[in-house]
Amino acid sequence: MFRFSALSACLRFYSSLMVIAVIFLALDAGSFVLRHLLPDAPRRRRLGRAWLHGVARLAIRYLQAAGIVACDMDALAPLRTEHNLVLVANHPSRLDSLILAAALPNMTCVTKASIWERPTLGSTLRTAGYPRHDSLLRLIGPASQSLKEAGQLLLFPEGTRSRPGAEPGAFQPGFAAIAQRTRADVQPLLIETNSPYLSQGWPFLRRPPLPMRYRVRLGPRFPAPARDEASGRALVDAVETLLKQELSTPKADF
Repeated sequence: MFRFSALSACLRFYSSLMVIAVIFLALDAGSFVLRHLLPDAPRRRRLGRAWLHGVARLAIRYLQAAGIVACDMDALAPLRTEHNLVLVANHPSRLDSLILAAALPNMTCVTKASIWERPTLGSTLRTAGYPRHDSLLRLIGPASQSLKEAGQLLLFPEGTRSRPGAEPGAFQPGFAAIAQRTRADVQPLLIETNSPYLSQGWPFLRRPPLPMRYRVRLGPRFPAPARDEASGRALVDAVETLLKQELSTPKADF
């Protein structure tokens, strides 16, 4: 019985990887069509975000139906129609962006330059208006414009994925600088998972225990900081402390 269950989980996991690959090929194909039909302008970026959101929802629904993931994103429902909001989240897995894109239709996400430049997924992110992160000075302008167009901007202030069981790393100040410039409130998101899959150091093809459980909770919201260095630094420290405290507290119901 144990061998049968393990074989079933193995078949479901690796077949799901192939299905997701097909879904992402369709995602890139749709973005390719948008880029060749429309000029680079707010309308194309809006349609690119809608396309990315729809495909991300399809991917997550498939993974849930196949028993690969179990996602609790109910806490995000009130955010769907809000605008001028900087979202700040911890980063336990490469799946974080996909889960949040599936839940929030008006979101863009600050993206590493190495991902933004990729000919496949990177082209989709460029079509949707995801800003590229090279340096803080070069990020603030495009990120502020993206927030104005889309309404919500997601940042992972650790700058990289965390390792399983480790607390979030030191936070970078970019989200505070963007909130100062755009006068946007800052909404912390706490991503909880029982799975190490696609955390830092976890190979893509290595099967984790199934199902992988993810839950997103909302932390208390912070108002836009004043435009001075001390206010920005205080915001970074407050959000970093909040996330580390919340994520270090064991949750009995998870």
